[in-house]
Amino acid sequence: MAHSSFHSVGRETDQTPNDGPDLSALVASRICHDLVSPMGAIGNGLELLNMGQISHGPEMDLIAESIQSAMTRLRFYRITFGAVSDEQGMSQAEINSVITAIDKLQKQSICWNSRVELSRRRVKLAFLLIMCLETALPWGGEIRIEDCEGGLTLVGMSERLKIEDELWSALALGHSDAPITSARIHFALAISEVAAQRCRLSIVHDRSALRLSLQFKG
Repeated sequence: MAHSSFHSVGRETDQTPNDGPDLSALVASRICHDLVSPMGAIGNGLELLNMGQISHGPEMDLIAESIQSAMTRLRFYRITFGAVSDEQGMSQAEINSVITAIDKLQKQSICWNSRVELSRRRVKLAFLLIMCLETALPWGGEIRIEDCEGGLTLVGMSERLKIEDELWSALALGHSDAPITSARIHFALAISEVAAQRCRLSIVHDRSALRLSLQFKG
């Protein structure tokens, strides 16, 4: 089946990145950091209660599952929305740990098959693009992340895609004048991060797959 693409599907931005601190990313890092400790303490308390056989039942199971879900999302959001740098590395074990944990909470299965060493900042961009693909797969499907020459290929597959042209055109073009809601903030952040990292991004899709080709500079 022939593929469709969005306007300017290949681009390498010449936009000069802002050298100042990313205040929104620092705020996100601070929030995630400050929430991890109390959430972890609650989880440890529940484990002690269960070990002491003080209380069991569906209510305790629900609390334990909710705590684990919150901790998992905090780990993912801390990387995706938080402050990172090119100097920070991220091991394959840590990436796989985060992806495996978040995969259990999603309608979409996520398969991270990349084996190249990536900086934490490049992982941040990949995670933002994963969130963009999740938006296109609201009824479930599969997201695969593979290595390609000079970068990554991210593919979202489903029998039924929801393509919001305005969002994907903005991501392809690198800018948008349309208002962004909190539910779609990852698109705006991905646009900004692609520009900051001076990447080349191409987007094509057909009725059952949406493919993002991300080429890193240098």
